[in-house]
Amino acid sequence: MLRRSVLPRRPTDRVAMLPWTFVVLHLLVFAPGLGAQAVTQGAEAEAPVPQSFDWHQDRAIPPITPWGQPVDVEATRLILSWTTGEEFTNPLVDHLPLQEGVISPMEHFGYPMGMPGVLHTSSEFYAWYEALSASSPRVEMEYLNETEEGRRFALVKVGSEENLARLEEIREAYHRLTDPRITAESEMEELIRDLPAIYTVFSGLHSPETGHPEVTAELAWRVAVSDHPMIREIRDNAILFIVPVTDPDGRDRVVEWYRLHETETYRMEDRKPGPPFWGQYIRHDNNRDGFQKSLALSRQVVELFEHWKYPVGLDLHESVPFLYVSTGTGPYNPNIDAITRHEWQWIAHHEVTQLTAQGMPGVWTHDFFDGWNPGYMVFALNNRNANGRFYETFGNSVPTTMERTVGGNRTSVEWFRANPPYAEVTWSIRNNINYAQSGVLHSVHLVARNRDEVLRNYWRKNRNAVERGRTQPPHAWVVPTEQLRKADATHMLNLLRSHGVEIHRAEAEMTFGEGDEGISLRPGDFIIRADQPYGPYVRNLMEVQHFPEDAPRPYDDVAWTFPLLYNIEVLEVENREILEGAMTPVIDPVSIPGRVRDLSGRTAAAWWAVRYEASAHGLQARWELGADRPVYALREALERDEVDFGAGSWLLPLADFPEDEVSAWAERWGLEVAAVSEEAVEGLQRRRQTLPRIALLHTWQNTQDDGAIRFAFDTMEIPYAYLPEDRLREGDLRSRFDVILFPEQGRNAGARQIFEGLDPKDGPLPWEPHPDFPSLGMHSSTPDMTGGMGYEGLAALRDFVQTGGTLIALGSASTVPVEFGMVRGVSIRDPGGLFSPGSIVRGEAVQAQHPILWGYAAEFPVFDRFGPYLSVAQDQRENVILRYAPADRVFMSGLVLERQGLGGHPAVVSVPMGQGNIVLFGIRTLHRNQTRGSFALAWNAVLNWDGLEMAPTPATAAADAASGEEP
Repeated sequence: MLRRSVLPRRPTDRVAMLPWTFVVLHLLVFAPGLGAQAVTQGAEAEAPVPQSFDWHQDRAIPPITPWGQPVDVEATRLILSWTTGEEFTNPLVDHLPLQEGVISPMEHFGYPMGMPGVLHTSSEFYAWYEALSASSPRVEMEYLNETEEGRRFALVKVGSEENLARLEEIREAYHRLTDPRITAESEMEELIRDLPAIYTVFSGLHSPETGHPEVTAELAWRVAVSDHPMIREIRDNAILFIVPVTDPDGRDRVVEWYRLHETETYRMEDRKPGPPFWGQYIRHDNNRDGFQKSLALSRQVVELFEHWKYPVGLDLHESVPFLYVSTGTGPYNPNIDAITRHEWQWIAHHEVTQLTAQGMPGVWTHDFFDGWNPGYMVFALNNRNANGRFYETFGNSVPTTMERTVGGNRTSVEWFRANPPYAEVTWSIRNNINYAQSGVLHSVHLVARNRDEVLRNYWRKNRNAVERGRTQPPHAWVVPTEQLRKADATHMLNLLRSHGVEIHRAEAEMTFGEGDEGISLRPGDFIIRADQPYGPYVRNLMEVQHFPEDAPRPYDDVAWTFPLLYNIEVLEVENREILEGAMTPVIDPVSIPGRVRDLSGRTAAAWWAVRYEASAHGLQARWELGADRPVYALREALERDEVDFGAGSWLLPLADFPEDEVSAWAERWGLEVAAVSEEAVEGLQRRRQTLPRIALLHTWQNTQDDGAIRFAFDTMEIPYAYLPEDRLREGDLRSRFDVILFPEQGRNAGARQIFEGLDPKDGPLPWEPHPDFPSLGMHSSTPDMTGGMGYEGLAALRDFVQTGGTLIALGSASTVPVEFGMVRGVSIRDPGGLFSPGSIVRGEAVQAQHPILWGYAAEFPVFDRFGPYLSVAQDQRENVILRYAPADRVFMSGLVLERQGLGGHPAVVSVPMGQGNIVLFGIRTLHRNQTRGSFALAWNAVLNWDGLEMAPTPATAAADAASGEEP
């Protein structure tokens, strides 16, 4: 066996481990026949479940592989002892080969990967990859962009020395391969002749799924050093890209939480609730951010793809036993090329077959996930004609070995699961490593061996995309520059550009069709052509979704139509002639500016009138004006001086706001501003806006949805206090806040669950800064996360509203004031057979002049995701602000079954209470930073927090005209 000097071990306080009696015994050299009981004897008193096993003790470990490579016998014996049974490994991963001069995990860490009780932080992984790349010419590592908290993303590349030496040449070839408009089929064949397939593996997206960063740490080393014939073929014909930790912020937080709280956990039922935050903003829904790219990790994933245009990717997850390989049940998204959908089957069945042939139970496909929603992280590949898939392996989250029970729906023999998981199993993190690593190696090998066909089909998929745009309508989408919500249209166009979508501007007028069916373009209007490689992705985002009614229940949201979510005007062009029209590619960021109308002849002007448009950017635009200078909101329409602005429009005194400032502000936010005289506004009801002191209330049980709101506030630079539920008990909220925004708490959360919070049996459970664990105690803090808001918290919320505050409850958070009796005459109703699993539906104004609806039309798109569904007593009907349109017109995109359970029912209710108000949203108005067209419903409630009474009717306005300005 090769012997080399061992690098100094990392400081022990940076490695998460079980008690030292267990660790020291494990690091002893195992003698043949030494029993597991002897090995774990020191730990047995503390661990109710064995942490090492002796099934392998009669097996001799050859010091040399059949292909003549030295084996690290000591490390091999350790990984076998941490594997709970012979069937949970195979000859591909059951040993650790050595290569002269290349550092091994044993040398770097002092133990191989998969040691019970051990997890590593992002910086510890990066130190390993740095050491590996420094010692092996087959490995390169580079740091990429920063996370929100200042950590770095990284990319590790593993391949032959020859392929790594020509990476830039390979990258340029992929850019040519993926654009059939410049690369003919004959040139494609030349390109792929010696082009290696780049296969990218992502690990650690969901931070509590802790095993896979450990997997890829060993995978990189194994692919770099092993001379196994299969791995040599991988190196020669493919390049393995690894993103070691897709969410470094979340990884470090979860590992530090484990080190502080979970090192003695050996049963799933004894696990404590995990850290309340993963990354800076979002927890599990970081895998639902593919459209909006709110998160740094989402932007990094897209940027990485756009830089390399690699053809295959795999995202590693943990949930179901023992290894699920994604294909999904369908219905598959119809805009994903049919080749890709069949490649999913081809690769998945190869992985299942190979691991099953190795005797590994519980490897299956099909019956998990659907393949419909293209907003998942790995769909960044599928949306761009590459192939993106994922794994789910069985993980304990904490790295100790545990006894696990598997649900019966995962243990039956089915056509897609011929060798199912066991009903009961002893499971270790090393088992997890063995399964995931084996699957990846077989998957990469399949792609490497069929490299030419994979790359040829990659070109074909891009060709199909362009041809579909040329031959099948719609052929383009037009975003007119003349529309109300210019800033929102600007945002959508720039988001599309950041996705790599090509956008053009019309150079001349164009007209297609006649009469009401005709479409006219003006010079400067934006055109999104369908005949581009990302044409199917554009089609996906622009068209209406129709999830099949007879399909299996969907895995997630079923609608994402951008024009509806943004509530902007986008024209669909079915006439192919538009592709021949005069247009210019957009190179720079898009801006659709607002304007101040010409002041000539308006010497008597006294006010700037600003048309209010219910833009997602309205809150930021208003906040930018500040609180010191007066800004008034009109409570009725302004229809004078050639101005026709609706209720909610703003009045800025000309004397307080210089023209150059207003002009730049209007241009920046896409607003229309006109100078009007004192006479023009005389008698119009108006209220001076008071910018509120905002609290964003969060529970310790669910910070998922409030993270999206924190992101919105932070990016808009809106000041707010992040208020934990336990701080409600301090009372006196009204002295500190004017508005409390209570976010969605999860689709299945009811009032009691929200009220009770985390179970006190797990307490005290502090979330506070810790000198040894710098990732903990961030964003918010408490000495004990358990116990919920308590009755004192409920009373404090009641008193806050009674004394003049406004409570805005979103989604399931609305159940708290409703079911605990804070509002009368409102209840949560049973919608019967209604099924609306994340769909765009039509909202209908009930109180059209109410401040919450300012800037909106009589009907507009809103988003429904399982309610909650509100019911209002007859004597409280005047408090219904927005309802769902009638059942025959309520559907807009997605899936709504039994629509009578939705149509005509309340969607937004505003209830006066004492001196304040409670606003209840049944719709998802701030959902995942996606539902931007309905953001302004919440922003209107915030900006008009002290004026949420109904705007006057024309009759009452005339009667009150003498009173002038409202207080």
